[in-house]
Amino acid sequence: MPRVYNFSAGPAMLPSEVLEAAARALLDYQGKGFGIAEWSHRSKEFEAVVDEAIARCKALLGIGDSHDVLFLQGGATQLFSTIPMQLAGGRCVDYLACGEWGKKAAACASEIGARVNIVASSEDTGFDRVPPAETWRLTPDAAYLHVCSNETVHGHRLVELPRHPTLIVDASSEFMSRPHPMERIALIYGGAQKNLGPSGLVLAIVRKDLYERIPAKGLPKLFSFKAQAEQKSMINTPPTFAIYVLLEVFRWLERQGGLAAMERRNAEKARLIYEAIDGSGGFYRGTIADPAQRSHMNVTFRLPNEELTERFVKEAAAQGMLALKGYRTVGGIRASLYNAMPLEGCRMLAEFMREFQRRCG
Repeated sequence: MPRVYNFSAGPAMLPSEVLEAAARALLDYQGKGFGIAEWSHRSKEFEAVVDEAIARCKALLGIGDSHDVLFLQGGATQLFSTIPMQLAGGRCVDYLACGEWGKKAAACASEIGARVNIVASSEDTGFDRVPPAETWRLTPDAAYLHVCSNETVHGHRLVELPRHPTLIVDASSEFMSRPHPMERIALIYGGAQKNLGPSGLVLAIVRKDLYERIPAKGLPKLFSFKAQAEQKSMINTPPTFAIYVLLEVFRWLERQGGLAAMERRNAEKARLIYEAIDGSGGFYRGTIADPAQRSHMNVTFRLPNEELTERFVKEAAAQGMLALKGYRTVGGIRASLYNAMPLEGCRMLAEFMREFQRRCG
């Protein structure tokens, strides 16, 4: 059966090569007569999977012994709470809240009692931009600055990450879609289900000097970055199959030429869709105020009315382009162009957009 183009914001497409390798491994891995999902996480075979995944992750990101690679559970949303639990230390924490996820992260920190300062927000304009960095109201002695580098719902990104001694980055919807400046990042994390693997797994890269901030008492080991690092993310049974698929994605990324090559490819994919929007004479309206901030992962736009929007989604689906409906709270169209989305899928969508406009504009 031919595969469709799945533009879902997540869980999202995985590379066919990865799915084929995972399918074989699920039935019989390395000729052992049982599959990868049936292994004990304490076995030497699975330990080899974890070791290779850590090594390949570090190689792709260009990091050495300064950071640990953790495979966590609970989704990025759980880290919205466990990060301030471990790293706030009674000090004020700074949050950039320019979209759904930046706002939610700040709210979770506040709910557990952290003193939250919103350095900037664009909620009053519908989360359509990131305010200029010179307008941010930073706390001089904040425990950390938390940013969401790509806002999945509203479709904008931080082109350049800010400089801060303790910069924390929620990179869920763009993790490894481009190089990350790890020399200035204290902690970067994200759910795997967009660019890196199946749902149920969070990848977190933690700078080791943060461990001294973690409370010695009152924090469950399961939530401790330090304890997880010491146990190689196996305090309890981890999502073993998801970690194996992540390893296959790392191998695939290396075969594509690494993160710089992925960034170039993703920029070209996004260009195709934005050109269809910009060349439509207003039939398609982008939702982001500054074109320079438009996401390369989540392209958001609107049609003239809801009736045409519903028709667009249905006709695209009939042609094998699925999950184009915008986030439930904002509507419109959202095309997610994660790493596994091929260039051909973006060309097909751009051509469909032009043809749809000719018929309905």
